[in-house]
Amino acid sequence: MKNLSMILVMMLLSWNLQTHSQPLPTQQQKIDALFKEYNNAKTPGIAVSVIKDGNVIYQKGFGMANLEYGTPITEKTKFHVASLSKQFTAFMILKLEDEGALSIHDDVRKYIPELPDYGKTITLKHLLTHSSGLREQWRLLEMAGWRLDDVIKTEQIFKLITNQKEVNFSPGDSFRYCNSGFTLLAIIIERLTKTSFANYAKQTIFEPLKMSDSFFYDDHEELVSNRAYSYKRVNKKLKKSRLNFATVGPTSLFTTVEDMSKWAINFQKMTIGNKKIFQSMNARGQKNNGSFVSYAKGQFIGNHKGFENIFHSGSDAGYRSYFVRFPDLGYQFILFANASYINSSRETFKLVNYYLKDKTPKNGRSASRSKIFKYDQTKFIKLSNAEMKRFEGTYFEREEKSYRKVQLKNDTLYYIRASGKSSKLLAVGKSNFKMLGTPYDVSVNFKKNDYGEPILELRIPEIMWLWLSKVTKTKSSSDYLGSYYNDELSTQYDLVKKDNEFYLTHPRLDDIKITQITQANFSSKNRNFFDIRFKRNKAGKVIAFSVSNDGIKNITFSKK
Repeated sequence: MKNLSMILVMMLLSWNLQTHSQPLPTQQQKIDALFKEYNNAKTPGIAVSVIKDGNVIYQKGFGMANLEYGTPITEKTKFHVASLSKQFTAFMILKLEDEGALSIHDDVRKYIPELPDYGKTITLKHLLTHSSGLREQWRLLEMAGWRLDDVIKTEQIFKLITNQKEVNFSPGDSFRYCNSGFTLLAIIIERLTKTSFANYAKQTIFEPLKMSDSFFYDDHEELVSNRAYSYKRVNKKLKKSRLNFATVGPTSLFTTVEDMSKWAINFQKMTIGNKKIFQSMNARGQKNNGSFVSYAKGQFIGNHKGFENIFHSGSDAGYRSYFVRFPDLGYQFILFANASYINSSRETFKLVNYYLKDKTPKNGRSASRSKIFKYDQTKFIKLSNAEMKRFEGTYFEREEKSYRKVQLKNDTLYYIRASGKSSKLLAVGKSNFKMLGTPYDVSVNFKKNDYGEPILELRIPEIMWLWLSKVTKTKSSSDYLGSYYNDELSTQYDLVKKDNEFYLTHPRLDDIKITQITQANFSSKNRNFFDIRFKRNKAGKVIAFSVSNDGIKNITFSKK
């Protein structure tokens, strides 16, 4: 028994020694663990970099750059970073302004006379801040019958942009993200510098910063060594996601996280550029009414846990990218990915939250919003059931392509989401309500649109403004059927009926099912045709339909 006791004591001591002798994980191991799902030879992956006060403190690749040849991602893997390109374009324009070659307040038509005169001046600043009102080039291409994996060149985009007879809104009145503006900026750079956009970027940015693995890809057949290939997931199976862009300005920068770190550090060290350029680059855009938007020039301005940040993301084919700077803290974070299902923002903020977990804003409070917005109860008024019942019905939300319901229950009006979750609506006017139980001040207003049709307007100040159409019973009619043509896109769609459903057909595209919402309104799950309005002449015959989406407002197809 004595020997057994000694053995047990020795085993216990040995176990304690083994337990306490195991080293704690290092900071690098902790960060590596954040991305362990990509750390294998069977999936696409990511490359990341963290910079603090002008020094790279973490940099690594996870997953595979090429699944067919088993090439791993490293810090030297070249990624197409999509819209991160815009800040490079903005920098080059501001550099030319600093040198006296242009002013961002110049009329775009001074450099591009091919652009139609829309009655109001569009400036270079409007292009830089997405406030030009120009129609979005990718939506135009898709509606014209292009696939985004076609070979797409700047010349073809330029023809489409300059063939548009209208703009979405008066320049400076609003903010709407628009790649077309950055294509025009690239053309302006080429016309002023008498060299290609890619070459000017090489001379003014990449060579001075020793970004030897960075270039603008303006030739879709150019060989790119050590590149990450682009993937997507279809029915749980990985497939190639092809990209054949030969267009620059808003996109097409190839770079590595190692090179991108040099660009990030330049915001602090200013090896190229100067304080004036970067102050202009970081300044928020301002609308005609004096209000500011969250977009600067090639960059968004945001806030995370009370800390201001400057960021942008990128998304083309299966490529995803994210770059965020925290100027007050000296931190910068970069993440590139090569699969469309990877959420670059979410993955980047794993790093952000790790490094900023112990940081406290200067005011000592986080900027996080309280759980439930508190209303002044004295503002609510009492409406009768009869007054509220007229708002009952089904409402269609075009952007999410889903339905909402408004229903009167127990003397209270409810807003019911597609998920089935509901929120109380309390009246502050005869047709104006506030939504309870959310973190925001949500206004719900029942009104009529410009066509006299009932709609639900949902507003969150400075965040969201949506209109939902009230679904009305309509008779299925054959007078919608026929061929419709748009000369700005030089393309035709045929509206046909199959199995009692309406479809738009095009020779180069899959058939697009459209669903009737009201007598005049149709919608579709296709992102280019989610808002369709048919027009009739005085005799009541259908003569055209107009289409609006996230990049185009009211482009008209006339019935042949």
